Amino acid sequence: MEVAEYEMQVRRFVDEVWNGRHYESTADLYSQKYSNPFGTGPSARSEPIRRYHEAFPDLRVDVEDLIVAGDTVVLRFTFRGTDTGGHMGRAPTGRTVEVWAVTIMHFEGDKVVREWIGADNLGLFTQLGVLDSPWPK
Repeated sequence: MEVAEYEMQVRRFVDEVWNGRHYESTADLYSQKYSNPFGTGPSARSEPIRRYHEAFPDLRVDVEDLIVAGDTVVLRFTFRGTDTGGHMGRAPTGRTVEVWAVTIMHFEGDKVVREWIGADNLGLFTQLGVLDSPWPK
């Protein structure tokens, strides 16, 4: 695939799955070979996204950077939302959060077969009031 095709495919995923909540569209980007702690195949990727939507029903993702190098795509994004559903089994806080995340996707053909995801969970838990900020004010 060409750079523009990878970029278009990843942006469509953000629009349709993260922002549009069309979880079935995960199959357009993720391979049946894909696996993570939630399982195998596209549903393994859509399940954690669905859980974020349950915790943050107004969640919105904005693409900050998207870099394509060969068969690898790096996506840096920000998600914003209000915890009215309770994150990770905790009681809802009603707090609004803004969190950055980075995912490095490795493709075989036109499908993601593996990825690495890093996110500012310390910032998330601090914004939710789960943890005190470790940084002096």
